[in-house]
Amino acid sequence: MLGFHKDFVVVPLTWPDADQTGTISSDIISLKNYSHVDFVIKVGTAIGKAAAVTLNKSAAVAAATVALGFTRYYSTGFRLKYITPSVDTAAAADETATGGGGGIGYVYQDTGTELICYAFNGTTYVDAETVTLSGGKTVVASGIQIDEDIMIPRTAASNTFDLAAVANKQYIIPIDAADLGDGYDCAQVEIADCDTVTYITIDAILSGARYMGAFGKTALYD
Repeated sequence: MLGFHKDFVVVPLTWPDADQTGTISSDIISLKNYSHVDFVIKVGTAIGKAAAVTLNKSAAVAAATVALGFTRYYSTGFRLKYITPSVDTAAAADETATGGGGGIGYVYQDTGTELICYAFNGTTYVDAETVTLSGGKTVVASGIQIDEDIMIPRTAASNTFDLAAVANKQYIIPIDAADLGDGYDCAQVEIADCDTVTYITIDAILSGARYMGAFGKTALYD
């Protein structure tokens, strides 16, 4: 923990609560004393439906009602190693990879020996099964769903993305203070109705402190 309070500060913006059946509005974070924040969203139990994530901004730690634009985010991924590909051509990004047992993943990159995927449907692949890519390539799984803690870069469309209706997923949205634009230094995470009772937490990891000390400046007050 040598970097804690020196290189970064972690601030909970919501606390674990099973009764999150409606929209979720996080606490508002101030970037007045920090140059960067990574918003970390963790989904525990599977949600009932895909839920849209958006960001808002404000000039003070009060109601944040102005949309904050962003394009980058990360989501939980995994590696699926394989052998005996039917063709040497790499699968394209965003192809689906469907296992014989019903597992479905979404390809970020095909390296020639493994599929790096950014999401899956919650059904685990089976070692030695045939995996069919939506572009027509087939492979045989040989080392299933390893490195399940890797975070895969994604692109948000129109300043939003959906939480998948799958349990145990993590998402990270990186935001620089400069992204807020003139007159704004506060930001908030909004998550649309998930339809069912679930566990979702939102944390802020702040870095680039403008003032060094034994304890970082607060980000909950402006």
